[in-house]
Amino acid sequence: MAPGAGRLEGRVAIITGAAGGIGRGTARAFAAEGARLVLCDLAEEPLRELAGELDAECRLVVGDVAEEETARAMVAAAQKGFGRLDALVSNVGLMFFKDIDEVTVEEFDRVMAVNVRGMFLACKHAIPPMVAQGSGAVVLVSSGSAFIGQEFDGVSTFVYNTSKAAVRQLATSLGTRYAHEGVRVNAIAPGVTRTGQLGAFRPDLEPEQEEEMFAAAAQQLAPIGRYAEPEEIGRAIAFLASDDASYVVASTLVADGGVLAR
Repeated sequence: MAPGAGRLEGRVAIITGAAGGIGRGTARAFAAEGARLVLCDLAEEPLRELAGELDAECRLVVGDVAEEETARAMVAAAQKGFGRLDALVSNVGLMFFKDIDEVTVEEFDRVMAVNVRGMFLACKHAIPPMVAQGSGAVVLVSSGSAFIGQEFDGVSTFVYNTSKAAVRQLATSLGTRYAHEGVRVNAIAPGVTRTGQLGAFRPDLEPEQEEEMFAAAAQQLAPIGRYAEPEEIGRAIAFLASDDASYVVASTLVADGGVLAR
């Protein structure tokens, strides 16, 4: 079925980290497929701008995914606003670069809180109503970094990589647990994707420098020879949330332009 052909027509989906990057691309892809959306992010104004541009019914939740109240609010918004919940896309993730002898306990805990605890909390509150209705799909955004050792300008990304490996395992474990109750849980592992994460971590970079770094990384790493646009990853997530992926359970879809195949 072609993109925009209504694979998610009438379904209700929560998307976290929706204001930018892969979350924004996913919101666009889901809207094109006919979904009704609960969009969550810390940044309220970009969230409102996104809702205004989408041809979809939207409910907005502003909050920190690392806090349980945000997870409760997202699910409540779906149930009160639309009467059901069919899909969860848990997408928020902090990029982090530091070698192990420089990382503080507070920094480690914050990355794990956002990247792992946030997904645990979203699943904790989203899966029970899906089980109650006998159907649902959860997609957790992991990373190609979950499979490899990785450095950035010679500095380790081990904290980020470890968190994304935990996300991949969370999808595996929840996928096997809830498949017989009609809830499919999977992960996606994007490769180099043109998001704002690098700029958020390195505010010293000029936009053209950031673009050059993304392009160089993609040329070096990906056989396809380019980076992914957020909407490309969003369409892959829409596939996992749709009935086209009805037999895909507890799996990780690698969408990395061939990086891990080298």
